[in-house]
Amino acid sequence: MSGQKLARILPRFNRSSFASTTRLYSVGSSDAPYSRNDEIAPRIRNRNPLNLEMMRIGRKPQGFRFEEKKISYWNRLTLEISGSNTTAEVTHWTGRKIAVASTTETSIRNQLFNKTDAAAVQAVAKIISQRCLESGISEVFLDVDPSELEKDKMKKFIQIIEDSGLSLSEADVYEPHN
Repeated sequence: MSGQKLARILPRFNRSSFASTTRLYSVGSSDAPYSRNDEIAPRIRNRNPLNLEMMRIGRKPQGFRFEEKKISYWNRLTLEISGSNTTAEVTHWTGRKIAVASTTETSIRNQLFNKTDAAAVQAVAKIISQRCLESGISEVFLDVDPSELEKDKMKKFIQIIEDSGLSLSEADVYEPHN
């Protein structure tokens, strides 16, 4: 409905006040908003700290040249099979743990006969991949020794992780062509 027609129907609305109020408030509101929450925000601020990493324009740490372990990832997936437990964890490059799945958790431990066999590795792989996907992480860097990649448990772990939809390689940072 145009401003002139509305001014004829409702004389208290003149053209200038009607134009200014319709831009500030949400569609369908008939009068002034009830509170400041009803106003449309002029700017939107994204508070997701991982947003730049997901868009591939965030800084990817490179670490130092002479470090033994290079840091060239945003999220790192590690699998640790100790003498009594199996633990998989995803860690952000800042050191914050994003997701952890372990056979020390009661809900996992009660379903297993042995906490370090192939069934335990399968259970931990399914759970860690589900938790990563639920938290918005779809790509991780698999941080294991090359010698461990030939082991049957590690092959099964990798296969389950990839079948669940979690990618084991992170994309490179976007570099504009200037």
